[in-house]
Amino acid sequence: MEDFQALSEQVLTRTKEEGQKKLDDYQKVSHDKIEETRQKLVENKKKREESIEFKLKSDYERQEQTLANQQRNRILAKKQILLNSVFDQAIDELTNWDANKFASFLTGVLAQLNREEQWTLVPGQVSLDHFQADQVKACLNEYPFVTLSKEGLEGKAGFILQQGGIDYNFCFDVLIDELRKEFSPQLATLAFKNNE
Repeated sequence: MEDFQALSEQVLTRTKEEGQKKLDDYQKVSHDKIEETRQKLVENKKKREESIEFKLKSDYERQEQTLANQQRNRILAKKQILLNSVFDQAIDELTNWDANKFASFLTGVLAQLNREEQWTLVPGQVSLDHFQADQVKACLNEYPFVTLSKEGLEGKAGFILQQGGIDYNFCFDVLIDELRKEFSPQLATLAFKNNE
């Protein structure tokens, strides 16, 4: 019976050892799976945080760029308004010339005309008063080949010279617009330099 008991203890010991081994193996597998799952969760969390951080950074940079563009556009618009006001003030200044300045301008234009041809001067309605001034009448008397038209250019300051079906426009708004076209790129470069 001792043999039986020894054999029973051996079988029981072997069964306990095999059970313990299986339990240890199962615990190791379970532990490895738990660790693998934990690592995946940590990686997923890190990726989510990086994704959120990237999105927030992108949104911030986009909003920052949008604000910078809006500010630049506001500055450019103000500078454009300023440039336009310079040209508009020039038109106003020419339109408000006194008779002496107007006569001087008219003399400068008429002196360049071919005296062999007949010219018609059509005044702008805004400048009609100047053509009644003695200085302008004296100027026109020096150029008998120029005839003053009885018609006026509605809403215009300055005048047009006509010869042979061609109009030579000396209306102040047109002259300033020509200067605007010529000098705007240079003025814009100076005014918009460094977007300041």
